[in-house]
Amino acid sequence: MVHPDGKSILMTPSGRVLMPDDFWFPDVEAPLRALHDELGVDGYVLACLDDDREAQRVDYLIVGSAAGADWVTDVDDPLVKAARLHLDLPADHPVTPAWTKPGWYDEALAWIDDRLTAAGSPLTGVPTQVRSWGLSNVLRCPTAAGAAYFKALAHTSTITPARPDSLPLLFAHEPRLLRHLSDERPGEVVSPVAIDEDRVWMLLPDLGTPLAAETDIEVWIAAMRGHARLQRSYASSPDRLLEFGCVDRRLTILDKEIDRLFGPNLVSDQLEQAERDNLLSQADRLREAITELADIGVPETLLHGDLHPGNLAVRDGQVLAFDWTDAALSHPFLDLVTFFDKRIDLSRDPRVVDAYLSEWAEFASPESLRQALLLAEQLGALHQLMTSLYLHDYVGEASQESMLRGGLYWARRLLEQ
Repeated sequence: MVHPDGKSILMTPSGRVLMPDDFWFPDVEAPLRALHDELGVDGYVLACLDDDREAQRVDYLIVGSAAGADWVTDVDDPLVKAARLHLDLPADHPVTPAWTKPGWYDEALAWIDDRLTAAGSPLTGVPTQVRSWGLSNVLRCPTAAGAAYFKALAHTSTITPARPDSLPLLFAHEPRLLRHLSDERPGEVVSPVAIDEDRVWMLLPDLGTPLAAETDIEVWIAAMRGHARLQRSYASSPDRLLEFGCVDRRLTILDKEIDRLFGPNLVSDQLEQAERDNLLSQADRLREAITELADIGVPETLLHGDLHPGNLAVRDGQVLAFDWTDAALSHPFLDLVTFFDKRIDLSRDPRVVDAYLSEWAEFASPESLRQALLLAEQLGALHQLMTSLYLHDYVGEASQESMLRGGLYWARRLLEQ
């Protein structure tokens, strides 16, 4: 832990806390709570210095305070040296988000306080950090009206890539997108409490509990009908989505990317030779699938890009999607590849699937829509592989490993088809 002055280091009896085996390093709320409970230390994660999955160890750089703490300026320790190297990086250093510097929190917390007060829901306590990694930083902010959520995001306007020849960052401008969508489709998309387009910050209200925890089939049906209607509402004006901050991921673009996605690249290089050969053999089949899917006639429109039961929330019977960072202009059915969850039967319940497909009945027959869904499940894995590969050069080492693991998962999903 570093002092807010960015110079002093906190020495404690122990800096280790035990976490579950399936712990994912961006989910920082639990380790920060453990530090508070066990050591009386309060702070925010600046960066993950190391995520050693084999040793089951995560090392964080934290900024914070502790009553009666022993702060020192010179410690001969590898982790301290790694922390010093990070803190000395210039503001425009590649893959170094602004939230990984100690002084950023003073600015962000002041903005949160000001915007919540202006909205009539001032803070009633200290914001808690929920998630932090190379792509975003999320704080839960207590107010008398319930929790609000602050989110700072990586974007081409705020992140310097690792190399000059890096692939484009496929991240939407989520604050701008939600402002436009909620203005045009009130009640169908979460309306931000406040946004800062230049810094890519936003405040969102608490949307409730995840759809994944819901057991009422009617709520699931309503969720997918609502999402399909939102998608369909932009089918006649797709270019507006690009103006709002979505990324262009239409099928023609996916077609052109197949050779790059199948290697050689950072993901394909980690596959076994037999897997690489098998992946390359899929290219023609997937190009045919792209052509067939386009010919069915469902228009390309709004794609959430990471629609899963944990990214939909239920409050007072209303279901809204959040985490629109992967929003794109693409084939809408690609959202189903992440929505279908083997661990949650309701996500694949025929009544839920039929409800979604029925909203597209004006564009194709029921048989053609089912075929489109089968094709989209194949191409959805290709879409997700592209996302993982393109994000790699915009995040630090720990986040890069997470991106590569995601890419390998989707590459192997393609091999299963």
